[in-house]
Amino acid sequence: MGILQKWARKRMTQGAIAARERGETSYVHRLASSNQQIQDRYTSVIESEGWKLAGIHEDSSRPKERWVMTFERAGEASGTTTQSSEQA
Repeated sequence: MGILQKWARKRMTQGAIAARERGETSYVHRLASSNQQIQDRYTSVIESEGWKLAGIHEDSSRPKERWVMTFERAGEASGTTTQSSEQA
């Protein structure tokens, strides 16, 4: 893994690691992109830190961070549900 890839992975996981260390049971990550490949990459990396995707929804009130990804601790997640709003 190259230096840039390591930096990107660290940046993607900082919030998830901090939430886990604080003992939180859920973690919310916001993304600007609706691109499925980008969302999948973030999901994969965050899930590797002990989280499970609980849902994705669109928050049009924050255009720079429009997509809200909610994660639960992997041991407490009961299943994955995906919600999305239609774009206007």
